[in-house]
Amino acid sequence: MASSTRQSLASAKAALQPLLAKADLAFASELFAVSGAVASSAQLRNLLSDPSAEVKAKSGAVSAVFAKGVSAAVLDFVTSLVALRWSKGSDLVSALEQLGVHVVATIAVKNANIQQVSDELFTFEQAIEGDSDLQFALASKSATSEARLALVDKLLGKQASAEGALLIRQAVSAAGKRRASLVLAGFGKLVALVASQQVATISVAQELSAAQLERLGAALAAQYGTAIKLNVELDPSVIGGVRVQIADQIIDGSVASRLNQARLSLA
Repeated sequence: MASSTRQSLASAKAALQPLLAKADLAFASELFAVSGAVASSAQLRNLLSDPSAEVKAKSGAVSAVFAKGVSAAVLDFVTSLVALRWSKGSDLVSALEQLGVHVVATIAVKNANIQQVSDELFTFEQAIEGDSDLQFALASKSATSEARLALVDKLLGKQASAEGALLIRQAVSAAGKRRASLVLAGFGKLVALVASQQVATISVAQELSAAQLERLGAALAAQYGTAIKLNVELDPSVIGGVRVQIADQIIDGSVASRLNQARLSLA
């Protein structure tokens, strides 16, 4: 991420902060809708992210395209975003999506179901990764967006939280050339950040007990200085022990890793 985009994203989050008290899921949905519209139009995307374009021209374009489709609060917020400096159009699209996720996660914190939302994202991500037919159905270019979302709704049923359902629907509908499961994983990390947590993927050959998970979580929290959300996945290839991945850091204490190191030392 270029420094200009990084600074603009930080400014955007600061501008969003005072709006969060009144923001609802409709606010987030409208941010997602704007993100999708900008993503689908190269002409609009290039204009809104062009550093040489006048702010007045950008604001006018935002008003002309979105005034009738979004609330005044979202329109004003998006207008403030396009006045910032973005290194490329896709960065603006990504920022709008990230800010929408931030709003949803903040609402989940208020509703005391942030853990449920996090679990729903991870469960759906794993469902996609483990089912090639589902992967194909969600990525099929021959299927309409409505058909894909209808499939998502059918899979979610009535048990999913409103926040989790919105994020999962967004991940599927806006995936484009991205894998929906990877978009969901990214959303999960953003949700965890709002909850002042980091996400650790724990790979084990057998289920860990509650006591083992508690000790592991405490050890990781002490190491990283923050609460850690543990997502546990069974992977027989680790044989024994534990493999932990947090962001791009890997702590590999698996038996498979130790055996591989032993083989290398003997080679």
